[in-house]
Amino acid sequence: MIGAAGRMALVVAGLLLLLTYMLFRGTAPDIALYERRLDALDSVIFSQAALHRDVLRARAGLLRNYDPLVLAVDGLREAVETLQGLRRANAEAVRRFRELTEEIRAQESLVEDFKSSNALLQNSLAYFAYMSPRLEVLARRVNPAAAPTVGALANAMLRFTRDPSSDAGAEVAASLDRFADLPLSGALREDGPVLVAHGRLILVTLPAVDDVLARLLAARTAERAQALQTLILGDYRRAETRAKIFRVLLYLAAVSLLAYLGYLYLRLRANARVLADRSRALQARSDFEHLIAGISAQFIDLPRDQIGAGLRQGLERLGRHVGVDRAYVVFSADDDPGAESIYGWDREGVTPSERWPIAVSAIASGQRLKRYERHGCIDLPSVAALPPGAERTVLEAAGVRSWICVPLWHAGRRIGLLALDGVRGEKRWADDDIALLRTAGEIFANALERERAEREKEALEMRLRQARRMEAIGTLAGGIAHDFNNILGAILGYAEMALGTLPKGSRAWRHVQEVRKAGERGRGVVDRILTFSRRVEHRRRPTRMQPVIEEAIGLLRASLPAAIEIRAHIGVEDPVVLGDATQLQQVVMNLVTNAAQAMTGHGVVEIVLDGAAFTGDQVLSHGTLTAGRYVRLAVSDTGHGMDEATMERIFEPFFTTKAAGAGTGLGLATVHGIVADHDGALNVRSRPGAGSTFEAFFRCAEAGEAEDRPAEAPLPRGRGETILLVDDETPLVLLGEEMLAALGYEPVGFDSSARALSAFRADPQRFDLLIVDEVMPEMNGTQLAAAVHRIRPDLPMILMTGYGGQLEAQWLRAVGIREVLKKPLLSADIANGLARHLHSGDGSAAASSID
Repeated sequence: MIGAAGRMALVVAGLLLLLTYMLFRGTAPDIALYERRLDALDSVIFSQAALHRDVLRARAGLLRNYDPLVLAVDGLREAVETLQGLRRANAEAVRRFRELTEEIRAQESLVEDFKSSNALLQNSLAYFAYMSPRLEVLARRVNPAAAPTVGALANAMLRFTRDPSSDAGAEVAASLDRFADLPLSGALREDGPVLVAHGRLILVTLPAVDDVLARLLAARTAERAQALQTLILGDYRRAETRAKIFRVLLYLAAVSLLAYLGYLYLRLRANARVLADRSRALQARSDFEHLIAGISAQFIDLPRDQIGAGLRQGLERLGRHVGVDRAYVVFSADDDPGAESIYGWDREGVTPSERWPIAVSAIASGQRLKRYERHGCIDLPSVAALPPGAERTVLEAAGVRSWICVPLWHAGRRIGLLALDGVRGEKRWADDDIALLRTAGEIFANALERERAEREKEALEMRLRQARRMEAIGTLAGGIAHDFNNILGAILGYAEMALGTLPKGSRAWRHVQEVRKAGERGRGVVDRILTFSRRVEHRRRPTRMQPVIEEAIGLLRASLPAAIEIRAHIGVEDPVVLGDATQLQQVVMNLVTNAAQAMTGHGVVEIVLDGAAFTGDQVLSHGTLTAGRYVRLAVSDTGHGMDEATMERIFEPFFTTKAAGAGTGLGLATVHGIVADHDGALNVRSRPGAGSTFEAFFRCAEAGEAEDRPAEAPLPRGRGETILLVDDETPLVLLGEEMLAALGYEPVGFDSSARALSAFRADPQRFDLLIVDEVMPEMNGTQLAAAVHRIRPDLPMILMTGYGGQLEAQWLRAVGIREVLKKPLLSADIANGLARHLHSGDGSAAASSID
C-alpha cells in the first residue's frame, strides 16, 4: 500500500507536470510574426490605393512615366511573398490568401495591358489636341470649305473623350469620314491623314483603356486584405486569450499547490473540484462571448446581398454552440404586416416544421405567455410543464420540448424575434446566457434593418436617376421639336400656297397634296415629342373616362389582328378626371397598341378602369403620387414580358425593342409625357415570359359639361392692313409674306429683330400689327415686343413659337402680346389670329387671348 507520503509525492509530481504544461500553453503568441503579416496586409492596402491613384493620373495624362505603377505592383508582390507563411495556417486563412494572390496576379496583367494601351492613347490624344486647332486655322486660310469640318471633328473628339459613349463614338467616326473625304491641299494633305489615323486610333483605344481602368478600379484587393487582416487578428486574439487563460490557470494551480502543502489531502481534493468547476464555467462563458463577438464581426462591411446567408450562418453557429436543435429569426416587413421573412437553421436529423416558424409571431405576442418572461424573453424550459392550451398544443405539434423567444427591437419598435428550439431534450438557460442571447438578437436586428435600409436606398437612387434621365431627354426633345417646326412650317406653308395655284386634281396638285399630308404627319410627330417633353399646352376640362376608353376600343378593334381579344372592366361608375380628352384617348390607344405588339399576333389585352385612394405619398416604378383620390387605368397583356434593363428605358423617346422600321419608339414616351403633364404617374410590372401591366394614375375631378365646338367658317380676309413680320428663318419670312399677301394684307418681313426694330422706330404708325417669332439669336420675340410696346403701346402683337416652352401670361400681357400661336402656321391660323385682333366688332383690338 502506498502511504500518505507516497500519495503526496505523486500529487506533487502531478501538479508539477500540470504546472509545466500550463507554463508551456501560457506562452504568449509570436507577436512579431503577426505584426509582419499585418504590416504586409497594410502594404497591400496602401499599394492598392496608390495603384488606383496612379492609374487614374496616367489615364488623365498627369503621369510622366509608369514607374509609380511598377512600384505599386512590386509592393503588392513583396507583400504576397511576406504572407507565404499563411499557407500553413487554418483553412479559412489559406483560402483568403489564395484569393488575394489570384487578385493581385490578375491586377499585374491588367496593369501591363493598361500601360501599353494608355501609352498609345495618350500619344494620339496629345497629337490630336496639338494638331486639330492648327489644322483648323490652316484650313481657314488655305481651304475655307474644310474649316467647319475640322472644327466639327475637334468638337466631336472633345465630347467623345469626356463621354466615350457609342453615340459620341459614332459622331467622331462620321466626322473622321467626312474629313477624310475632303479634297485637301498643301499642308492639309500631309497632316490630315495623320490626324485621321490618330483619331481612329483614339476611337479604338479609348474604350479599351477605360475598360481596363474600370476593371482595375473594381478589384477587391483591399477588401480581401482587410478580411484577411480581420481573420489574422481574430486568430491572434484567440491565441492571446487562450494564453491568458492558461496563465491564469497556471497562477491558480501554483496557489493551489502552495495551499496543498498546508492543508490536508481531503481539503485539497475538495478545492481541486471547485477549481475545475469554476474553470469550466469561465471557459463556457468566454466561449459564448467570443461566439457573439464573431457573429457580430461577420456582419461588418458585409454586402447587402450576402446578409441573408450571413444570418443563416450566424444562426447555425449560435445553435450548435448552445446545443439547441433549431434556431430561426422572423422579420416583419413594415410595408406589408402580413409578409414575414424567415431565416433558420435545423440540426442534422431534426425534421423541419413547415408551419411552425410562421405561427411563432402569434404565439410570442399572446398574453398567456407573459408570465414566463425572463429579462424580456419568453423562456419555456419544459413545454410539457405548460398548462393545457393553444400554445402548448402548437408547440408540441412542432415537436418542441423547450423554447426560448427573444424579441428583436430597432429604434424603439419591434421588428421580429429570435427563437431557439430544443427538440431532442429540454434546456435551461442561465441569466448570463439570456443576456448574451439578447445581444445576438440585437446583432441580427441591426443586420436586417441595414439590409432593408440599403435596399430602399438603392430603389430610391434608381428612381432618381431615371427621373433625371427622362427630364434631360425631355429637354432635348423640346429643342429638336423647335427646329423641326421651322422646317415643317416651310413645307406646309409652301405646299398650301402651291395647292392654291395648281389646277385641282392635276398630277402636280396630287403630288403637292401628298407633300402636305406628309408634313401633317410630321407635325403630329412633333406634337408627340412636345407632349413627351411636357412643352405643349392643352386645355383641361372635366372629362369622363368611360366614353374615352370605349371610343378608343372602337377605333382599335378594326386595326388589331382578329386573334387579339380586348376585355374591358369598368370598376367605378362614371369616373371623371381633369384633362384633355384627345390626350387621354391617345394614352389608351398607345398602351393597348403596345400590349398587342408584345403578343406577336394573338392573346388577350385586359383594360381595367377603377379607383384608388392614397393617404400618403405613393412611390411607383415611374413617378410618385401625393395623397388623394385617383382613377387607375391598367392595361395588361399576355405577351413575352420585359427584363429590368428594358423596363428602365421603355419610356425613353425612340427606344424600341422592335425590328428596324417596325416602330418609332415614341408611343410609350408620349404616354409618359401625357400622364406626367396631367400630374399623374405610371407603374409598370413585368417579368420575362409572364406578360406586362401598365398602370396610369390620374387625379379625380368633378364632372363638367363639354364645350361646344364652333362650326367651320370661311377664312377672314384683310383690308390692306400693314403687318410687320419678324422671323430669323429667311424662308419662313418669305413664306409668311406670301400668305399675308394672299389673305389681303400688306406684309413687311424681316429676318433680323434689330433691323425690324429700326424700321419700326423710323415710322411707328405705318404698321397695324406685329407678328414675331419667340426664339431668335439677336433679340427674342418677347424682348422685341417689349421694345415696340414702349414706342407704341396700342399696337396689337402676336407671338409665334415652335418650342412649346411655358411662357408667363403676366409677362406677355405686360409687353403687349395679345396671343401666342403655335408653329408651324397655316393660312387659317394666321387669318383667324389677325381677324381676332384687327377686325373686332367695335373696331378695336380684340381682348387678349392669353390666359
